[in-house]
Amino acid sequence: MKFFKKITIQIFKKTIIVVVSLFVIYSVGLATGSGINTLNIDTEAINFDRILFVPGINTNASDLVRWKRDLTFNFPEKEIIFIDDFVYFYWQDDKTEKIVNKGVEILNDGKSTLVIAHSYGGLLVKSIIEKAENGNVVKLITMASPHKVNALGVAESKTFLEVPEEVNVPTYSFGGYVDWMVLFPDSNVEDSQHEDLWSGHSGFLFNKDIRKKVLEFALGLSYVE
Repeated sequence: MKFFKKITIQIFKKTIIVVVSLFVIYSVGLATGSGINTLNIDTEAINFDRILFVPGINTNASDLVRWKRDLTFNFPEKEIIFIDDFVYFYWQDDKTEKIVNKGVEILNDGKSTLVIAHSYGGLLVKSIIEKAENGNVVKLITMASPHKVNALGVAESKTFLEVPEEVNVPTYSFGGYVDWMVLFPDSNVEDSQHEDLWSGHSGFLFNKDIRKKVLEFALGLSYVE
């Protein structure tokens, strides 16, 4: 009995060390994530006219500065739109509906568009793409989005917005191994190319290396280190 108790304590201590180490690595990544990424792919060869970015809940425009800098620097000839007019929560049907309607209006002009979304924005863009009859989405990228979550009123929000399980466009979904808001198994879109990264929920916005890996994998490279 003492032997098993000793083993259990040792396992617990090692687990704590691993968790703390991962948290330190993640925190350092956040602290150094403000620089602009230079992508190791030929961005001029990527054929689309516009990038549409839809953020998640409780996200201010200032939280998206790093993404705006990355995209503007690497895609200077592309039209770049962020739907960041106001902060929303998923249970605010009036606000989520406005975001979806605005996204549909944008896509319905028929321009070829790369769509990127973080967190709950991944559900909103699936509704947007599904409803945009004249949309021309070349690729969808979602990061830490609760695609498989239905608890806490999320199912009701999905029903209200008519969010499909998947959309008929090439889709790349990403999850974070240390994301406690959206567990990485719940961030996978059916029939998508999916990768899990060593990131937390906000790391997809603030961590420079994570942003780089997302874009390079989804737009050109076939692996994530």
